[in-house]
Amino acid sequence: MDYVTAAVPHPRSEGEGPARAGRRSLAVALMSGALGAAVALLATRQRWSEGIATVAGDPFPLSAKGSDVTGVPAALAIVGLAALVAVFAVRRTGRFAVSALLALSGAGIVA
Repeated sequence: MDYVTAAVPHPRSEGEGPARAGRRSLAVALMSGALGAAVALLATRQRWSEGIATVAGDPFPLSAKGSDVTGVPAALAIVGLAALVAVFAVRRTGRFAVSALLALSGAGIVA
């Protein structure tokens, strides 16, 4: 008599799907936060305006960068980057607190 064998996949545990989805959403959130903080830091270093003022009959070149206006967005971007690192150091309730800090930093940068 001939024997027939078939490759049967191993049964998955029920906890594997939600855990993978949680890690994926955490990775997307971390990448988005890092990208947002990097954009905010780069925006504070960009030259936003330039012009020439006449002082005592001589031209005087002027320029303004984002950090010349205020240092708050750069500081909040650094807080956001620190919060992204802190996500790996905390669990459950602490992770929610760190994510709230990160969201507030992002809202402050936008405002």
